[in-house]
Amino acid sequence: MKFLGAVVSFALALAPAATTAQQLYTAEANSDQITDALPGQKNTPSFNHFSGYLPVDNKEDGKKIFYWYFESESNPSTDPVVLWTNGGPGCSGLLGLFTENGPFVPDADGNINDNEFSWNKIANVLFVEQPAGVGFSYSGDKSDYKTGDDQAAVDNYELIKSFLERFPERKKNDFYISSESYGGHYMPQLAKQIVDNNDDKSINFKGFAVGNPYTNAFTNNRAQFRAYYFHGLVPAPVAMKWEAECTDSQEQHLRNLENCTKYENIMMKKMGDGINPYALDYPVCPDGSPDAKVGAQQKRMLDFSRSWKGEEGKLGLPAYDDYNPCVENYLLDYLNRDDVKSMIHAKDDVEWGSCSDIVDYEEKDMERDTAPLYNYLIDGGFGLNILVYSGDDDSVCALTGTNSWIWTLGYDVQVGEYWNDWQTDLGDGNGKQTSGYYTKFAPETKLTFATVHGAGHEVPTYRPKQALQLLENFLSGDW
Repeated sequence: MKFLGAVVSFALALAPAATTAQQLYTAEANSDQITDALPGQKNTPSFNHFSGYLPVDNKEDGKKIFYWYFESESNPSTDPVVLWTNGGPGCSGLLGLFTENGPFVPDADGNINDNEFSWNKIANVLFVEQPAGVGFSYSGDKSDYKTGDDQAAVDNYELIKSFLERFPERKKNDFYISSESYGGHYMPQLAKQIVDNNDDKSINFKGFAVGNPYTNAFTNNRAQFRAYYFHGLVPAPVAMKWEAECTDSQEQHLRNLENCTKYENIMMKKMGDGINPYALDYPVCPDGSPDAKVGAQQKRMLDFSRSWKGEEGKLGLPAYDDYNPCVENYLLDYLNRDDVKSMIHAKDDVEWGSCSDIVDYEEKDMERDTAPLYNYLIDGGFGLNILVYSGDDDSVCALTGTNSWIWTLGYDVQVGEYWNDWQTDLGDGNGKQTSGYYTKFAPETKLTFATVHGAGHEVPTYRPKQALQLLENFLSGDW
């Protein structure tokens, strides 16, 4: 591995004014540290954070992956490190940072506000933009933009090692990986890459969490249109014809592909543009920008999820005032400001986008069923903690799709740990409310399945407080 600069050299880095501790960082980490308030941010954060590029190959003009690393607000020296990447494939981890589980939230006026439910309240969190060509990440070799699942697993493994060389003080910390959506491919494949190659235990790998995971192409598609029907969004006569001709098996669906495609197109047309498929009971952004109706990550998954077929405030939900459907638009404007790029050490000639237009991701990889990887990772005796969670208001990677495979992995359920409710005190004076349900499989599996009631596809976006508790339950060993 060839790294930028001399990683062996150390220098004393003073933490921001609100932090009293001192920490020795590598010279590269020092140069990546952000020591002032971001443009539009009122105060300098009380935690250290760093951003820049991590090399993942030996080529001088090779792949450079943009990262943004936040130390825990609790105890960085002992708290776990959690890697986060978004799905797509080809969508930016900075979407997660600014619209889901990071410490910063942009607004319409170009300001940066605090997220009180940021995951770095309890963990060191590493956000990455992968593969190369996503967001600010790039390569001098344009052929690197043609990639797929296998290469993504290799590159993500290398970026973890590169990160730990830049921040060697984190080598002893427990290390977890996490994602959502197409993370249903990224995470189990990366976990396998780590356990198969981490012979020297240089990564203190403990497990992974994945939300609303895209796992099996057929069952995911079936769950999507059933969710539309069960929510009363499509006409029953068409839905029942589709159910009869297209849902028994992938073979049946492909055999009746012409009719199945016709029914699905009718349902999509009848549902219209005013429904957010990623959170069926939440509003869409009303303005006329390209990402107005649904975000770029959502569009990417909706388009890409059908390639395997050969095709080119309600009760229990938060008030609409508590959810801003246009925040991704604000982020697009913010990250393309010259003053922002300069402060976060991003390449100034790269135009940031939510999802990449230049990454040529292998479409056949969408056909892979990643459920068997769970058997490999559990039965292999690697001792990984695994959390699969699903927001129940999503359609594109709907809860019923996850139900179709996770219960067939072949593992028993722990006595007394079957479909128990978990609760969160929402702080509104109504005490604890049911946040979802969890099931713990046999102790030797270390596998937990949880639902998040009222959450859409990006669980931390729609249920931020519950998502932070979900993470805490996982990392603490409660689940």
